[in-house]
Amino acid sequence: MRNNAALLQCFHKDRANRRWLTIASTDHHHHYHSTYTFFKAADHCRTALSNIIFKRNAGHNKWSNIRHIKGANDQQKSLMFAKFSRQMKLAIREQNDSNPETNSKLASIIEMAKKNSMPKDTILNTIKTHSNSKAEQHWHEIKGPRGSIILIQSLTENVKLLKQNFNTLVRKSGLAYCDSGAKHLFIHKGILIAKPSPDLTNATEDCIEHAINAGAEEVETAGDDLEPGYYKFICEPNDMPKVRTNLEKYKYDIVHAEEEHLALQKVSLSDMEYEHLAKFINQVQGLPDVIQVYDNVN
Repeated sequence: MRNNAALLQCFHKDRANRRWLTIASTDHHHHYHSTYTFFKAADHCRTALSNIIFKRNAGHNKWSNIRHIKGANDQQKSLMFAKFSRQMKLAIREQNDSNPETNSKLASIIEMAKKNSMPKDTILNTIKTHSNSKAEQHWHEIKGPRGSIILIQSLTENVKLLKQNFNTLVRKSGLAYCDSGAKHLFIHKGILIAKPSPDLTNATEDCIEHAINAGAEEVETAGDDLEPGYYKFICEPNDMPKVRTNLEKYKYDIVHAEEEHLALQKVSLSDMEYEHLAKFINQVQGLPDVIQVYDNVN
């Protein structure tokens, strides 16, 4: 935070949820990166937010995030479709239900896949292939330089083979498995990326009110993984359907909606360390049974 940035803290206790609202603001001449968390707030707190620019350095997965742009090339589309397929696979296994009419999580993923032009036959084939799957979900924790942690989510029917593949990659990369559980260093959240209606003349300001009313906890209007004009809403995973429905009532176009694990604390790496870790993560993501990879790296 720069020295001339003014800090405003408004605390509002939500008696039902025992949560606090922390709001930060800057003067209009400068921008800085910070974290903004929005809970249900009293009206007098809302008025203090009129000229705020928001940015949160969330642990949104930088390694594999596919930016939502028009005219994505074939490679981007292929990566995107593969990601949707993995998400469908996980949703089917978690609920033990391949029917989108009764599996709301699967239905949400299918809707996003269709919105991103994933072929109908590919979607149906994915559902059919995994409808009787006996794959089990596993978590793998790898430690890198300077306290960096790589959290890997997998879904496999052959745990032994997957571990062999992991062992090979870990050994060749000079990394190691965590000595104790590291999953508690991440927090499970729902992430929605949306574009507001063009009818909104003060979208950056209005999104605060919309986030609160929709049930979101946080909102970002800028970030490395956001295209200009898109906002990121963060909520509890179980609240995603409600938040999505409410945002759509405000005419937001939802282009991304999924659960993620965000790091509670971040670490910084040198360029060489960063490139080395990126190479390892790209290799891990190439394994067919890997669902998602999370990290605590800035």
